[in-house]
Amino acid sequence: MNGQGQRRRRRPKASPDSSATSATHQAQSVTTSLRRTKDMLSQELDRVANLNTTIVDDGALLSETKDEHEGMGGTMKGAKSTMHKLGRQDIRDAFVLRMAIVFYWACVAYVLWTRIKVPFLP
Repeated sequence: MNGQGQRRRRRPKASPDSSATSATHQAQSVTTSLRRTKDMLSQELDRVANLNTTIVDDGALLSETKDEHEGMGGTMKGAKSTMHKLGRQDIRDAFVLRMAIVFYWACVAYVLWTRIKVPFLP
């Protein structure tokens, strides 16, 4: 049915040189794309390696901090018991000081009472 009104479109035939050039161009395009992909993957690998190093370093730092904190636990317990002992000693010292002041004034009163005979006191 190839009639008068219908015409068939024909593709122009590619010459052997143009198909080889096209294939070469596509191969170069694919090669360039693969190189870009390789470079991006290489950069990403470097970034991940640096990130891994950072994570390992931070883990070591956290481990050292944990060990130091655990070591301070015993020191803190010892300091806490020492503080309790010092608090009790402070209370005892305050009591002894008050008793010494009362004894002093009692002695002063006795000396004054024996040396100075106050008429209205027996």
